[in-house]
Amino acid sequence: MLTGTTSLDLIRDELFASMGEVEEQLQRFLDDRQNGNLLQQSIEGLQQLRGTLALIELKGAAELLDEMVALATDIPTHDGDERNEQLSALCDALFLLERYLDQARQTGRERPELLLPTINQLRAHRPGVPVLPQSHFYPLPVAGLPTNFRSGTDERLEAKVFNRLRQMYQLGLLGLIRDDGLASATPLMQRALQRFERSLGAQTATLCWVASAALEAIEQTPLELTAPRKRLFSMLDREVRRAARGGADSINAQLLHELLYLVALADGNCARSQEVAQAYQLPDPGFTELEIQNAFGRLRGPGVDVMHSVAEALREEITAIKDLLDLLARNAGDADQSLETLSIGLERLWKTLGMLDLQAESKAIQAVCGQIAGWSSESPQSLETLEHVADAVLRAETAVNHLDARGDDNEQAAVGPDGFSEPLELKEARIVLIEESQAGLALAKRAITAYMESGNDAMHLLNVPPSLETVRGGLVFLGMSRAANVIHMAASFIRETMLERKQVPKDQQLEVLADALTSIEFYLESAERAAVSTGDVLTLAEESLAELGYAVSGTQS
Repeated sequence: MLTGTTSLDLIRDELFASMGEVEEQLQRFLDDRQNGNLLQQSIEGLQQLRGTLALIELKGAAELLDEMVALATDIPTHDGDERNEQLSALCDALFLLERYLDQARQTGRERPELLLPTINQLRAHRPGVPVLPQSHFYPLPVAGLPTNFRSGTDERLEAKVFNRLRQMYQLGLLGLIRDDGLASATPLMQRALQRFERSLGAQTATLCWVASAALEAIEQTPLELTAPRKRLFSMLDREVRRAARGGADSINAQLLHELLYLVALADGNCARSQEVAQAYQLPDPGFTELEIQNAFGRLRGPGVDVMHSVAEALREEITAIKDLLDLLARNAGDADQSLETLSIGLERLWKTLGMLDLQAESKAIQAVCGQIAGWSSESPQSLETLEHVADAVLRAETAVNHLDARGDDNEQAAVGPDGFSEPLELKEARIVLIEESQAGLALAKRAITAYMESGNDAMHLLNVPPSLETVRGGLVFLGMSRAANVIHMAASFIRETMLERKQVPKDQQLEVLADALTSIEFYLESAERAAVSTGDVLTLAEESLAELGYAVSGTQS
């Protein structure tokens, strides 16, 4: 069964329609507090959404809906306006969830960390429910972590020495909390932590060692110094004081987990963090601090559909301007009318580009507007003027296309292995090739259907193997070698079994063949919009071909 973001393509419309119904019911309940049925219907809708997202294994989205159900269940009816904030929080969470699912579908993977602030906002409306830590979704168990990587010492630290070291740590911590600058705060804290590491018991020494690595990660990666992260180092101060006062040398497992999460986010230049990560065998979070912050920005910025709509409207405007330039260059039509329309279109274009923060392109269009004002078809510089305008318009068109491409790329922003962005022309060529491959698959499926309906007339299949081999060649060019192998084996089955040996396959065999082709068709359709997870879809196709006796060799995608 397909799970995760891959399956969102199949259920997106129904899922978003259900979310819209729930939001509408909540809005109606805000206006009609006497109608408890509206709230109950909303809760049932949220529970159904939660079940659907849990079924396709979208962990973060399902957990957000758990919190929404819990908050909605706590809201009584007939309470006036006292629960407006909770109801508004539910509507806001639904809106953010829709944006989150769209982003997950486009990037091909879920990042539940993006939902953590919203989850905690919902939990804040429920008395007595603590907020979740930042490492909540990090796959590292809180219990059972090793706590004796540093030997420490069993000797009691002199009170005078301990107080001096703790004061050193607190001075740095105060600068950290006040945002006085990491450069001044961290040397004091690091020095104190290193001394604590040699002067306290093994478990507290290990905690100080990890905290020192986390502080290094914050300073050198760098990591955003949020209020929860500042509180971690305040908690560490209390742990050190407790250990020095003769408390049992035990470790705060939750604090250790949070600090290790910061260490896991460190980049490769942090030597101490690398040492800690290797000792604890920390799993890779799957993202960097910069990537997660960019993802937060996209989640709260304009949606993918909005950016597509804006880009499409701008492309229409640019096409109209190019048509006007063509008319002026050929002295066709009413030159004065074309010139006036062109000036209005260029002005509208540079203002819109400026609003989209495409400043260079906006200024270029604005500059050529002045040249157009004095344009004359009889002037010897007229052609040169139009060329300047055309250059600026084409530059704007390229910028708009890139703007559109950024709406649905993943975190790598179509960056190739050499570190450079993929040319937009190459991306467009890939889309065209995918569409041609889809057309070839559709043609093959129609031919197989005609074969079945005609009483197994092999004439309908003559062009199928060549068509599939053409599709295979396109997939090889796209780097989809695993899918290409599936198509090759499907073509081999039709050519060898159905045409050369003239065997009439059973209905079940034809159904299995159709399953394989449909799987590749879905794979291509998803690949147009997202970094689709290839595993489940291609495995299904390979298993179908193996059932026909044509096992696919090679598993590279």
